[in-house]
Amino acid sequence: MEFGIEQAEREVLAEFRAYLDDLHAEGFTPAVPPLVRPDHAMAPEDIAERRRFIQRLGRDGWLGIAWPEEFGGRDLGYLAQWLVIEELSWRKLPEMLMSVTMIGPTLMRAGSDEHKRQYLGGILAGDIEFCLGFSEPGAGTDLAALQTRAVLEGDEYVVNGQKVYTTGAQYATHIWLAVRTGAPDSRHRGITLLIVPIDTPGITIRPMITQADYRTNEVFFDNVRVPVANRVGDENGGWAVISLSLDLERNLNANLQVRELDEIIEWAEEPDADGQRPADDDLVRVELGMLAARVEIVRLMSAQVASLIARQEPLASEASMAKVWSSETFQELPSVALDLIGPEGLRSVGSAGAPVHGLPELDYRESPVRKFAAGTNEVQRDIIAQRALGLPRNR
Repeated sequence: MEFGIEQAEREVLAEFRAYLDDLHAEGFTPAVPPLVRPDHAMAPEDIAERRRFIQRLGRDGWLGIAWPEEFGGRDLGYLAQWLVIEELSWRKLPEMLMSVTMIGPTLMRAGSDEHKRQYLGGILAGDIEFCLGFSEPGAGTDLAALQTRAVLEGDEYVVNGQKVYTTGAQYATHIWLAVRTGAPDSRHRGITLLIVPIDTPGITIRPMITQADYRTNEVFFDNVRVPVANRVGDENGGWAVISLSLDLERNLNANLQVRELDEIIEWAEEPDADGQRPADDDLVRVELGMLAARVEIVRLMSAQVASLIARQEPLASEASMAKVWSSETFQELPSVALDLIGPEGLRSVGSAGAPVHGLPELDYRESPVRKFAAGTNEVQRDIIAQRALGLPRNR
């Protein structure tokens, strides 16, 4: 089912698929292995190839295709952009999800005219890419507890503190940084949002390798000086900017399951040496059918959020609902796949003869992070209860 996908959007997707096929035919593919998500690439040459690929997308007009023409986009609609992102995700190719669908649109709504002039064109060209400087050792789920401090000195903020789980800092050009400018206990009312170039003196990036072998980072700020002009919104008014950007981020997690499901189904349909297929077993078909239903619900929920964004309607609980369902489906997919495949499924990516290219084993190790990235599922359920069901806030 493809509810709400118009013919014009299907044509955009067909054009983009043909474009990617042409890039593949001419040998223009990133060094990142095609069956491994881009964040597993950590070598400098992989990062350089990633940048080269994204800049090619930008030069050919495929970044920010939903953006209004006044900001350099093609005004093709958010659903068309969502389909393009899903296609990149399916092919395991790099993209600039946060910059294109999260930071850019937030700057359009909350940034100054100078911010729009300075950053939007660079994002569309693939020259500017953001990472999020939100989580801290003592402020993850409770982001309002962050303590990275910015003190105003003249026309600059002086920033000191530490961020953790800063995914993408190894290839980003700028940090979308949440800092405390109010009193230490000011919570939401004392947070400010700053744009900080990653090469600013005083910034140190240290790799953190997760149990799924991909890289996130610790980022340290030692008397980092940031111009006041880099502030988005008012001083101590950053929570509204952060909330807007997070609602857009939570829909990004929904594009990660389709390829995995397709690979598992292909495995089930492949006959063994005796001509038997796993899919000939009724129980296997039941499990695959349930997974397919869950993945389709993920896509429909994500498409619903995309439709709301396209119509510029406020997001209430829809982004949180999509995030919860997609992250839990992402955890169930490899778990069921490993149950179906058996011990052979524990072979990792790159191992000779690994079923489904080793993706179930990799995804199984990676899947827990999906339940707390972009806001833990427990907090998302609170948001759903309050915004969608009108339940009272606990006091």
